[in-house]
Amino acid sequence: MVFIIFGKRLATLRKEKGISQYEFADRIGFSRGQVANYEQGKREPDYETLQKIADFFNVSTDYLLGRTDNPDLIEEKNEESLLDPELGVFFKEIKNAPEDRQEQLRKIWEIIKSEGNREAGDKQ
Repeated sequence: MVFIIFGKRLATLRKEKGISQYEFADRIGFSRGQVANYEQGKREPDYETLQKIADFFNVSTDYLLGRTDNPDLIEEKNEESLLDPELGVFFKEIKNAPEDRQEQLRKIWEIIKSEGNREAGDKQ
């Protein structure tokens, strides 16, 4: 299933760029048959090939593999990549919450931070 999505996205990106399978194959160093097999889901790319294709189209490998629908290289991961995975989910849920709920959660976070700062001051 993943490589069917990969094939469809590869074909779509190639067509959006207005290039044929032959031209794409030539520009990236593949055979036209190899490109056709990828697009039809008959062949799976290795990591280096996947990265090469993502770089060519300036999209993320996650997008090519169907793990996200956002083709942009830089997603919401900037802050999340620095967090524990469980906290990342927590912060993502905050981001997706309604604005009034986000404000409540910000206030709660400020209370937690101020208590932490106060406790740190008590220990010194």
